Amino acid sequence: MALEHQIIGEIAVVNLTGKLQGGTPDSQEMKDAIQKLLDAGVKNFVLDLAEVKRMHSSGLGVLISLLTSIRNRGGDLKLAAINETMEGILAITKLNSIFETFGTVTEATQSFTKS
Repeated sequence: MALEHQIIGEIAVVNLTGKLQGGTPDSQEMKDAIQKLLDAGVKNFVLDLAEVKRMHSSGLGVLISLLTSIRNRGGDLKLAAINETMEGILAITKLNSIFETFGTVTEATQSFTKS
């Protein structure tokens, strides 16, 4: 999994590419990157999952861990551009009631101003 981020206003947009799974150096790299942004004062995040083709159950654990860390610091995490398979996984696990999902990064970032 590869990741890049950009700051749009007060929101960090994190672009992920590849497979989302826990227990790999990549997942720790993502957690570390989010933690550095939190430490720098960023509170709100959008994960752009358009280029994530697969998500393992351990990837759900990574998302939950990130959401918990971010919310504990007074922020929020929103998911953008997830595919139908990931949408189904979130629905089956009932995590769609915890994560806000949006069709595009633009919709997700704009939702922060509507909150």
